[in-house]
Amino acid sequence: MPSKIDHVGILVDDIASNAELFEHLGLKVGAIERVPEYAVEIAFIRVGESLVELVEPVDGGGRIMSDLERADGTALLHHVAFRVDDIGAELTALRRNGVALADAEPRSGAGGARVAFLDREGANGIRIELVERDADVALDH
Repeated sequence: MPSKIDHVGILVDDIASNAELFEHLGLKVGAIERVPEYAVEIAFIRVGESLVELVEPVDGGGRIMSDLERADGTALLHHVAFRVDDIGAELTALRRNGVALADAEPRSGAGGARVAFLDREGANGIRIELVERDADVALDH
């Protein structure tokens, strides 16, 4: 069962130029991390106990690049991620309850997390990510 919102993902065309807005708000933007499995670079921003995740497609961007191109802009709200204690058990329970999954097995995510997405169509058009991590993300600069 989700314990909190881990992060809200914002898809951006360029992390550096989009980070400026958050810095003007007085928020610290963490170091950029490459996540090859998703063909993205990510930077986290802590807001209270949750995070904002800036996601920039790289190396062609895979599926995620088409989302940004369809948005016809430089940024768009992309997904909400819920923290779970045991992602494997969560995926098993969701499958058992007939919930369609985009990721049948967890993958490596940013900040040392294990992540999996639900199927967008099966989640009423909302992109939902499950995140299991041992500790909160430390924002290195």
